[in-house]
Amino acid sequence: MHHGHRGLELTLVLQGSYSDELGHFAGGDFVETDEDVRHRPVADRGEDCICLIATSGPLRFSTLAGRVMQRFIGM
Repeated sequence: MHHGHRGLELTLVLQGSYSDELGHFAGGDFVETDEDVRHRPVADRGEDCICLIATSGPLRFSTLAGRVMQRFIGM
């Protein structure tokens, strides 16, 4: 889902791969994003994409559906 950040988001790709507006990331890659980044990560086909993600603040969803969902899941 397309989103931005209120703070830092640190992502470590453990398995599989994904692509977003910043590029293509695979197992072992480390990605750091901040308040200036808006992206939509999409897992590549063929293997499950498993990432460890830490955020210092809540996400900023771009769509109404995302903002409604956020109220229920607390991200």
